[in-house]
Amino acid sequence: LDVLDDALTVAENVARFAPAATNNRVRARLAHFLFKGARADQPAGTLSGGERFRATLAALMLAEPAPQLLLLDEPTNNLDMASVRQLVSALESYEGALIVASHDRPFLKEIGITREVVLDPDAGEEDAA
Repeated sequence: LDVLDDALTVAENVARFAPAATNNRVRARLAHFLFKGARADQPAGTLSGGERFRATLAALMLAEPAPQLLLLDEPTNNLDMASVRQLVSALESYEGALIVASHDRPFLKEIGITREVVLDPDAGEEDAA
């Protein structure tokens, strides 16, 4: 999440990663991530955690060249349901590889994760008792 420059707007941050993209393309991409109109012009430093994640993902998805691998650690934390839906939609169209650490099994299923590694299947059982 630290790829964003807090002093720049959301749109300016995304444009940094895709210098050949037109302003309309940048704004269209941001609209898919729920940054429409004036929301795209707010400084990145004013974003909440979930908004910052969405802005970062928008920047990476439009980047030239696009990243071939995304490592996501609990990506649905701090996201409301609309943001989770947008994240699922973005990841469904992503053509690279994903490594996702998450406890959100429905989310993992939605994005098409086909292999999993369970590091400690008994973790948390003592806490539940």
